[in-house]
Amino acid sequence: MKSFFVKFVSFSVVIANAILPIVAYAESPPLSVESAIKAENTRWADAFKRGDYQAIGRLYTENGTLLQPGGKRIIGAAAITKYFTEGYAGKAPDTVTFSNFEFYGNDKVITEVSDSIVRSHDGKLKSRGKQILIFLKQGNMWKLHRDIWNDDGPVQSDDR
Repeated sequence: MKSFFVKFVSFSVVIANAILPIVAYAESPPLSVESAIKAENTRWADAFKRGDYQAIGRLYTENGTLLQPGGKRIIGAAAITKYFTEGYAGKAPDTVTFSNFEFYGNDKVITEVSDSIVRSHDGKLKSRGKQILIFLKQGNMWKLHRDIWNDDGPVQSDDR
């Protein structure tokens, strides 16, 4: 009986140590952190609308990574800048809006789950999708560390 109890307690300690870090990151961050992350989203969207892909690259960590649908990983701020610069070469910039936010994390690491809508420069709906972003706090700044997105498939309507 004592052997069973020792094994049960040992197993419980192992499980608790495995689960507690997950629970810590699954908590909702303070509203001030959510506001800061939304401000970073706005900075990204504003730079995208201006076609300022250098500014977009500066929003990522040194080894920030785009995990694009159907393509290779784009790693590093310079490569991210190049990805957007070449992808939009000769085109008027699009606009993007983000909504339906979910935030998980703490004052050092935040995961955002949200929806996105991309419109052409003249307002025509190009895509609806969803994304997961991971932000890291570096000094006093939040930086994008991982950026993964996909679209909801062919656009059916433009019901704003």
